[in-house]
Amino acid sequence: MNDPVIYFKGYKIKKYNYIYRDEKLEIEDGKLPFNMSVNPQISSDFKNGYIVVSVTLEAEDFSVEIVVEAEFDINVEGKENIEKFLVVNGTAIVFPYIRSMVSMLTSLDSGKAFILPTINTLDLIPNK
Repeated sequence: MNDPVIYFKGYKIKKYNYIYRDEKLEIEDGKLPFNMSVNPQISSDFKNGYIVVSVTLEAEDFSVEIVVEAEFDINVEGKENIEKFLVVNGTAIVFPYIRSMVSMLTSLDSGKAFILPTINTLDLIPNK
């Protein structure tokens, strides 16, 4: 059996900011302002990779900002290939943890948990 192209070693929460608002934010067209960015980084020996995933969400009665850094062992050649695997596969691995964080926190101060939508991580690669 082949080794995985990237192997997930774990993540750290670098920032977690949750603000509850008494006054509701008006949401246009029923679409919540949701932004996400992924920044890949590779060690100089090309053996370890990192992604920093930043998520911001403005819901009607709260806002959330989360920054997570994840670490991976790398088993693939070429910087461009490594970055693609980190962004696409690494984000697919880490995003469920971020979704869980938002869900758990929002369920603590209300009777209803907020669940972030799923994402297509292939859309994170420009000119795929």
